[in-house]
Formats: sequence, structure tokens, C-alpha cells
Amino acid sequence: MRYTYLDLIEEVLRTEKHEMTLGDIWKIAEQKGYSKKLISIGKTPVNTMNACIRKHIENAKNVKFKQTSKNPAMYYLNN
Repeated sequence: MRYTYLDLIEEVLRTEKHEMTLGDIWKIAEQKGYSKKLISIGKTPVNTMNACIRKHIENAKNVKFKQTSKNPAMYYLNN
């Protein structure tokens, strides 16, 4: 199974157990080695994560994440 940015976000939020910005999520993903599970990483992984999570929240039937604040944008698990 392919490991996606959404998988990475979910894994970090599950282990950290508190709301976080995408920048903080990425820092922890790099520290813990989760980012190495991704097939490819572009020059702006936080921007890619932002696009993925926003698309997921808008379109998914079972939304995994919720945005808890807007400025800065913070996310947490929806369950």
C-alpha cells in the first residue's frame, strides 16, 4: 500500500495527540522518520500537505481531520 501525505499527517497526529500546524507536523515527521515512507517529496512538502488535507476535508465521505483554528491553521483527528 502506498504511504501518502494524509497517512503521514494521521500518523503524526495519532502519536502526538494534540492539534498542530502542518509545519509542525512536517518537522515531527522528519524527526521520527515518517517522511522517509513517502514515495517522493517535492520542494514544498508543507504546501503539498495543505493541498491534500484541504481536498480531503472538502470531498471525503468519512473525514479524518478537522481544522481547529484558521490563523494559524491547526488540525486534529476527527474522531
